[in-house]
Parts: sequence; C-alpha cells; structure tokens
Amino acid sequence: MQRGIEAQGIPTSLITLDVEQSSLMRPPRAIHPVGFEFGHSLGKPNDKNTQMKVLYAALAELVERQEPGNIHESHFPTY
Repeated sequence: MQRGIEAQGIPTSLITLDVEQSSLMRPPRAIHPVGFEFGHSLGKPNDKNTQMKVLYAALAELVERQEPGNIHESHFPTY
C-alpha cells in the first residue's frame, strides 16, 4: 500500500514493530520504535507525549531520509 501511495506522489513513512517482516517489503521510509510492544506502535494508551514524539519522528523521515529499505531505530525513553 505504501508503494502505491508513493507512486501517486504522496510521501509516506512507516512505523513498524516487526522489523524483519517490514524489511522484506523495503518501505520507502520507516522507523522502528525500539522496545515497544506489539499493539503499541505509537506508545502506550493515553501516553500522548510519547505518541506525539513517535509521530514527529515518523514525519521527520519524510524530509530527512530517502533510503528505501532502511528501517531506522528510534528510541523513546518515556515509553
């Protein structure tokens, strides 16, 4: 889906907890929040500060990185 959206000229950034599976798809841009549990891609429920930090990190990929297939680890100590 991400490649289809990109093909329309809309940049995307993936937030993934499953690096192994996501790497197989070679996403255009992606981050991996290190240490997050499955089901908490953005952080724990009601943890708005961490959730916003994850979203900002994913959005930063849009302007900072253009390395398809590379999934960048991101650390969020507040998780």
